[in-house]
Amino acid sequence: MSAAMTPTSRWLSTTAPFMPPLDGPAGVAERLLLLVHYGIDWSSGWVTRYRTTYWDSLLPDRVICATYRSPNLRRWWRDVADDLGSQPRTAAERAELEQLLRAEALPVLEVLRFETQALLLRTRIVADAVRQARTDAAKAPAGVER
Repeated sequence: MSAAMTPTSRWLSTTAPFMPPLDGPAGVAERLLLLVHYGIDWSSGWVTRYRTTYWDSLLPDRVICATYRSPNLRRWWRDVADDLGSQPRTAAERAELEQLLRAEALPVLEVLRFETQALLLRTRIVADAVRQARTDAAKAPAGVER
C-alpha cells in the first residue's frame, strides 16, 4: 500500500505503546484476523447472537478449521469470511486485504493454525483499545483533540 496508514495500521496504532504490531507471517495473520473481525456485520449478522462465545470458540474454531481446508490465503479468507459473514467495509480495507492475500501462504497458515489463541488475544486487545478510543473521542467536547 502507499505511505498512507492502512486500516489495520490505524487499529494497531491504538496499542503500539504497549503492544507493537507483529511482522512477517505473524503480522500478516494478525492483520487478516483484524479484517475478519471488523468486517463482521455486528448490527444484524448471525454472529451477533453469539457474542458470548465469539472470542473463545466461534472465531478460533473457524480460523483453525479453515487452515486445514485451505491451500492458500485466498481460500482461507473465503472460508472464514463466508462462515462469519465478514467482508471488507471500505475501499482501503479491500485494497489492504488484496495485498495481504498475496503473502506466502504456508507460513501464514501455520501461524494461524498453531498460534490461534495468542493472535486472537492480540486481536481482542486491539478491538478493545479501538472501541475505547472511539468512546473517548465521542465524549470529547467539540474542538478538543485527544
